[in-house]
Amino acid sequence: MESHFLKYSLISALTALSLSANTVKANGSVGLLGAVSESIYKGVETDTRLIPNLSYKGERFYVTIPDIGYHLIPQTKMQALSAGLSYQTAGFDPDDSDNSDIQKLNDRDDSIMAFAKYRFGLLSTKIAQDISGTHDGYYIRLAIGLPIPNGNWVFIPSISHQYTSRKMSQYLYGVSQTESDRVSGSIAAYNADATSVSSIGLRSIYKLTPNTNFMLAVKHNQYSDNVLDSPIVEQKRSNSIIAGIIYHF
Repeated sequence: MESHFLKYSLISALTALSLSANTVKANGSVGLLGAVSESIYKGVETDTRLIPNLSYKGERFYVTIPDIGYHLIPQTKMQALSAGLSYQTAGFDPDDSDNSDIQKLNDRDDSIMAFAKYRFGLLSTKIAQDISGTHDGYYIRLAIGLPIPNGNWVFIPSISHQYTSRKMSQYLYGVSQTESDRVSGSIAAYNADATSVSSIGLRSIYKLTPNTNFMLAVKHNQYSDNVLDSPIVEQKRSNSIIAGIIYHF
């Protein structure tokens, strides 16, 4: 899950914070980010990729990858309320594993989530529900981040906690009886319960020019113990780092 889903969540937060931290009243941004992230799944190598970044922020409508949203009330420094749709990558492709049995499991498809987000001061919450019929699950995330300006730098230490429903956890970590039979029981069938992940991170934004920012973020994720009950998971911790250049217009 960390390989893609939490990575794009971090990119979304980075872009939003970069826009707010920039002294220019920018309406959008384009950029290129490099990301390196560990996987908690068995036999999956550390993922490295380049990710194009595009965002737009209007008076009410906004696009911040992977979200498309609409502010339901005028946003202020104190609060913001929005709703919209989010594209969620599955976070696990059996073909990425070097385990031949795991490679035979069903593909995990991406999904479309309907969400509502509310921010009050430094605290934000997001609730998202699958509407594409991929897994019919949901998640709830709470996060807090504190921007600390220092010259051309802005540092944002943050913590977050996400609860993932049983249906969504089953899709991410479960193994059906059909899948188990396909590999002659070498991977046991497993029905997942609800899971959670707590994260700590540090995001850094450096203003190169009035319209250009350099961004660097590191993040550590700690999953709930029951994630390790899944026969396709080998660790409950992961780390990621993202760096890139964002141009604001």
